[in-house]
Amino acid sequence: MATFVHLTSHRNLPGIRRGGIGFVKKDGWRPDRIYALPVTREFNIAHQWLRELRRTGSGTIAGVYFRIPDDEIVAVSHYNGAPVEMRAAEAVALMLAAEQRDPATARVADKASNAVQRGRALPSSPEGFQVAIARPIAKSEILRFKMLPQVTGWRYMPGANGNAPCGCICCEKGNWGIRKLERRLEADEAAGRTPKFQLFGRNEASFARVERMKGRLAKQP
Repeated sequence: MATFVHLTSHRNLPGIRRGGIGFVKKDGWRPDRIYALPVTREFNIAHQWLRELRRTGSGTIAGVYFRIPDDEIVAVSHYNGAPVEMRAAEAVALMLAAEQRDPATARVADKASNAVQRGRALPSSPEGFQVAIARPIAKSEILRFKMLPQVTGWRYMPGANGNAPCGCICCEKGNWGIRKLERRLEADEAAGRTPKFQLFGRNEASFARVERMKGRLAKQP
């Protein structure tokens, strides 16, 4: 039996305890898949999505550990790649092999690989993988629940640390820290400095309305 961990908000735990892990249609996730990762030797790899899930406003993230048959078919993919179907045991073996590689070195090799870039091969880096299971997880298949360290994993994408942040108003609207990025960019422009990132979406009608409202409020006594 292959053991997997599903990361979810602590708010979902009471329902999962009662009825297992069900399908959820929210925030772009497919409504007919359960997302998880194999539980392997490296805690940080198996729980790598935690900080990214927290960034979406899910609150405290908990782990739900469950088992499925070794020969059950699952879909393994990178976060921006096409899924590859394989048995659950093969998915575990894939992650066991991948986590032996240095993520930074593997990312460089993946960028240089035509097969990986064209989607003909899975990346070698252990960061960014996900496993999709095309059925709900029954209550009887769940092994345990665990509250996890909330600083595990990467944000935005693997290897994003040190790179310029995303300044897209469309995809970052409402997320924590976007207003701070906007104020930093405005200060750089006012001082004649070259901003470290671009703020996309300024031509959107909604952004223009917000700027007009800010202008009117600034004129009020």
